[in-house]
Order: sequence, then structure tokens, then C-alpha cells
Amino acid sequence: MTHQHLIILKSLLAAAFICLAALTACDTSIKTDQALIGEAIAPTGTTAAPSAIFKIDTAKSQLTWIGAKMTGRHNGVFKIQEGELHLSDSILTGGTIIIDMSKVRADDKTIDKASNEKLTKHMRSADFFDVEKYNKATFELTGIAPYDSAKAKPNTPRTTTDNALRVKKLTHLITGNLTIKDQTKSITFPARVTLSDNQLKAKANFNIDRTQWGLVYRSDKSLGDQTIRPEVNIGFDVVAIPQAN
Repeated sequence: MTHQHLIILKSLLAAAFICLAALTACDTSIKTDQALIGEAIAPTGTTAAPSAIFKIDTAKSQLTWIGAKMTGRHNGVFKIQEGELHLSDSILTGGTIIIDMSKVRADDKTIDKASNEKLTKHMRSADFFDVEKYNKATFELTGIAPYDSAKAKPNTPRTTTDNALRVKKLTHLITGNLTIKDQTKSITFPARVTLSDNQLKAKANFNIDRTQWGLVYRSDKSLGDQTIRPEVNIGFDVVAIPQAN
């Protein structure tokens, strides 16, 4: 191999390394559990009255989002307006959560206050949630089953950051109808549900495809670096306490 050929080979290897590093750096996708999305589940008829109703403590509960562009991520919070969870013989059987979409906001510590305010305004606009027209979103629990880790799909390799998002010690698979902008789809996702010290807690983290609810702004991959990934990460940590008689 001549000296000139060696220089060319080194240049090609260097270019390949740069391209690989760039591809790795641009993998902004959030690698966590993927919610199963399907058609809305119709009510099955009359259901037995719950033996106990727990009201969601909105001050102690949190509902978060992470959205990813091709060049980075942003995160923020949704505001739980109110909600209740139904139990029969200490087993979670149903419930409803109402989200005040007019309060959705960016809460990204990697950008300044003005940038968060700009992002918040954009999210509330017609490009995304159009909160002046659709100021509420709802989640109605329609089914719950024990989580069987043996039947769960193998976990996707995660970065250190994404591994921190993943909920440990999962106990249940939760299914419910999620309504956003008057469009309803069922979603199924794993969660950890516990009842202790007269508190009902539910914790989960999963991705959903926003385009299933008509949220298609810049989801087309042909836009290149301007693309906003259709997958949105949702995290919730709900605390509920017995409803006062």
C-alpha cells in the first residue's frame, strides 16, 4: 500500500467515524416502554358500584412529557385538574383523570425562561393542542390486569438517562381511553400500582404516537432536522386518597 493510499484510507476511516458519531448524537428517541394503541373501548354495560373511591391528590401527583426533535429534546408538565380512582375489595377497577390542557407548559432546565415561554405558547397553539378549542383531555380507565414479566417484550437497550425514566417493579397492565382534541384511542401500558397507608399510588412511563390523535405538526421525517418525532414520552406519578363521605 502506497503512502497516498494510506492517507486516503485514514481519511475514509475518519469520515466514517465522524458520521457514526453524528448518527449516535442525533438519536434523540426516548427508549422506554411503548404503549399499545388501539380503537376506543366501548362501555360493556352496567358495572358494579365501587366499594371505595379515591380522589387524586393533584398537589402530590405529577404528569410529565418529553418530546424529541432530531437535534434534541424538550420536556414539561401537564396539569391534572381532578380525578378519581375506583376500588372493589382493595383492587383498582376504574377511574377517570381530567387534564387541564390550557395549563400544559414547557419546564426544560436546559433552556432559558424566554425559550420555555415560547415553547409553551407554541404547544398551546393550533399547531399542537389548540387549547382555546380543546381545553380538556381525559383518561378513562377501562381495564387492569396483573403484569406478567415473562410475557413482556425484551427491553430495548437504553441510555443511562432513559433507564432512569423506566419504572421498576411493575405490577399491572393498565388499559384506558385517552381523549385528546376530541379524538379517543385506547392505550395499554405497564405500571406499578400499590395500596398502602391508605394511599393509592400509580406510577408509569411510556411512549405514545402523537399522530394517532391528529397531532401531526412536523412529524414527517422528510423534513430532516426540522422533524419532531411522533413519539412522545409520558410519565405519571399519581397519589390518591379516600374520598371523604
